[in-house]
Amino acid sequence: MVRRHGAARQRTPTPGRLKPVWVERHGPGWRIREQVGGKKVTIESGYANKTQAKAAVARMQTDRARGEYINPRAGRITLNTWIDAWWPSYAATLKVTTQRTEGSRVRNHIRALLGELPLDDVDTLAIQQFVSKLAAGGPGRRPISPKTIRNVHAILHKLLDAAVAQRLIRVNPAGSTGLPKVRRQEMRFLTTPEIGRLLAATPEHWTPLVMLLVATGLRYGEATALRVGRVDVLAGRLEVLEAMHDGIGGVPILTSPKTERSRRTVTFPPTVGHALAPLLVARDRDAFVFTDLDGVRPVTRNFRQRVWPRVLADAGLGKVRLHDLRHTHVAHLISAGVPLTAVSRRMGHASISVTSDVYGHLLSEVDEGIMTTVVGMLPPAQRGGNLGGLATETGGASLMPTDSSAGQNT
Repeated sequence: MVRRHGAARQRTPTPGRLKPVWVERHGPGWRIREQVGGKKVTIESGYANKTQAKAAVARMQTDRARGEYINPRAGRITLNTWIDAWWPSYAATLKVTTQRTEGSRVRNHIRALLGELPLDDVDTLAIQQFVSKLAAGGPGRRPISPKTIRNVHAILHKLLDAAVAQRLIRVNPAGSTGLPKVRRQEMRFLTTPEIGRLLAATPEHWTPLVMLLVATGLRYGEATALRVGRVDVLAGRLEVLEAMHDGIGGVPILTSPKTERSRRTVTFPPTVGHALAPLLVARDRDAFVFTDLDGVRPVTRNFRQRVWPRVLADAGLGKVRLHDLRHTHVAHLISAGVPLTAVSRRMGHASISVTSDVYGHLLSEVDEGIMTTVVGMLPPAQRGGNLGGLATETGGASLMPTDSSAGQNT
């Protein structure tokens, strides 16, 4: 091919050609520039000399060739701007109730305290200071619990992970944050006499609901979402397929149960069947078994916030959460020697390890009961007998816990 004299050499772009970058003097130092959309743009500046700037360009071009290049300008967008881009697609993967709670944490904590910072400035120190502010509170802000702090930090970690995946930042600065330890909430186990006092103090309209919670260990939201067609009083069983949560403006939100194993069939005794039967007669299969006092609306937060405290006061039981009825049910099962695998299935826990972690401290009492049974299987030792020089002695064990122990909401 013959090139005409004086004609400029025309470069033919090749696929994958890297954008040209160059270094130039800028004030007392040097900067790196590139051309984007016909405009010259500064990538980085502040290099002491030309050699340092050119070395940075070489590293940049190597990273680009490997697909590892992080454009420094990307880190200058604010965290709020990144949340605006990230949140919609992330929220679409969540349950409605989780969208509400996590959205509140993003809005009230992450955006409020970190949102105006550029991504580059959301570093390890900034995040550690953020956690400290959440714990201490401040003007117009109440301190929040260690568990909530961990939940907020988990969302922050996710959105920064997504920023790394989009090559906006190189590493996730939330990976090494020191977080406060979570103190497990104390469980309350009701004894049989206390259960009797509780039911005696419960208004007639609410007795079937409270009795069901004690006798089945259902989560409160599972019980309030129970529908007429899913209860068989003759067979003494029910199906758990939904859970109800408080919604905005008192409108309940229905979701699938907490875990896949929470979708289950649970049995109940005839006493509970007799209490439930009047609530099922001549009603539509899709109607909720339990309603508010008007007999129409689903159970609202009014029961938990107003009725339940009055019931506890009348029964003289002190502080008992509705979820403690679930703990009570499990404690009685374990005290009776029911295998942990069966307890786990009945409770709808994600795995038996969850059951063991929460209620494992009760197993020692069951073991004492097993030893009492084993001793009863054997002929009694001769009076004055000894084993290895130690006198033998047997004693009974109480299988029902009466004190409070640490636990968690499961």
